[in-house]
Amino acid sequence: AVDGELPSEGVVTGAIQVPPSGRPVVFLADHPTTGGYPVAAVVRAAALSALAQARPGTRVRFRLS
Repeated sequence: AVDGELPSEGVVTGAIQVPPSGRPVVFLADHPTTGGYPVAAVVRAAALSALAQARPGTRVRFRLS
């Protein structure tokens, strides 16, 4: 693993990874199959289509449930 990264592991659609920059990244339909940053949460499947319609740079708020 590179400094600041975890060993790569499989990730699922909707995973929210947090790279060293601190800016969360949500993995949608075209996501890679593995990732090396912490996964903070996973977006519910029912919310993925609405999230996918957001323009790049749009502020998004998440609620734990």
